Amino acid sequence: MFRKGLLLVLLLTFALAVVACGGNDAADPAPAPAENGGQAPEEGATGGDANNDAAMTLYNANCMACHATDLGGGGNFPSLQNVGSKHDASEIAGIISNGRNGMPAFQGRLTEDEINVLSQWLAAKK
Repeated sequence: MFRKGLLLVLLLTFALAVVACGGNDAADPAPAPAENGGQAPEEGATGGDANNDAAMTLYNANCMACHATDLGGGGNFPSLQNVGSKHDASEIAGIISNGRNGMPAFQGRLTEDEINVLSQWLAAKK
């Protein structure tokens, strides 16, 4: 009985770890920005429409699973809706690159240019 219980706990722990840290290494194509829950690019965001589209595609593929379609987070995952009022683009890039408070590091998963596009887009969220 004890062994079955222990095995069940181990399997559940493993399943939770896989779900929480599951890599979305672009195996599925990211939804088009129009499918982004109505999240429109913010006016005055730096980089133009091409960078906004690229940032939303990167967000959908790498961040949305934890931070939600509307950037609202939930549970243990912080909201990014007003992240630009708390952190500048450089700080956001550092958090994306190195991870923080349980967030995995994306350095090595994303290029420096991708991190910069994403951090500029998020910094405009004020």
